[in-house]
Amino acid sequence: MIAIISDVHGNREALEAVLQELDRLKPDAVICLGDNVGYGPEPIECIDAVRQRCTVTVCGNHDFALIYGANGFSPVARASIEYHRSIIMPRPDQDDADRRERWQFLKEMPYRHVRGEFLFVHGAPRNPVTEYLRKIDVLLGMNKKLTENFQQVDWLCFIGHTHRPGVITPDMRFLEPGEMRGVFEPKPRQKAIINVGSVGQPRDGDWRACFVTFEEGGRVRFHRVEYDIDSVVAKIRATGSIDDSLADRLRRGR
Repeated sequence: MIAIISDVHGNREALEAVLQELDRLKPDAVICLGDNVGYGPEPIECIDAVRQRCTVTVCGNHDFALIYGANGFSPVARASIEYHRSIIMPRPDQDDADRRERWQFLKEMPYRHVRGEFLFVHGAPRNPVTEYLRKIDVLLGMNKKLTENFQQVDWLCFIGHTHRPGVITPDMRFLEPGEMRGVFEPKPRQKAIINVGSVGQPRDGDWRACFVTFEEGGRVRFHRVEYDIDSVVAKIRATGSIDDSLADRLRRGR
């Protein structure tokens, strides 16, 4: 079994709840699809936990923005990145080995990870860091965009980025976890792009942390885990640097 998590976004409580569930499930590997920073109050603790527990971590757009600048981000998202950079980036006047190692980890994260017939990226196969693949692409018939992305996939591709779990199929359908009863069983050689949802900032109307497992035999299972959301909301408000709207949307799951 492989577990795939994504979009932790500095939400320590959500990540710890997911890791406790993974302790119970005992996967052979844990792959993180990026965006450990941005939005949440405890990016350092989340980065360190991911470094310790995940087999591979690919780069997300917020991770990239932390290192190279939050160009094109909304003011609220940019402010959270700048706050995170202030507490993560090494300082020339300080000899802090932990900061240097953490920064180097973020800089060296690959943009994509290939494991046999599986592709793991943050955003999309053809543009792994920043491109969005959404349900609306299917509804609007963005077939050229979707086809070009499927051309980069051997069998299954796992993505995050949108914070909305679901499955895109080559016949241009978007399958919600609810309509699949939380389980997707891909056929051999039938491609699929699977969004694993978000651990720390879900936006599908369900505030619980989300991740998936890929089980022996080809079954993809969507998981939801409750966590102490009140604690995270209070921590966001206490930073004085992260906009309160990011606390409010945690409760809404939007």
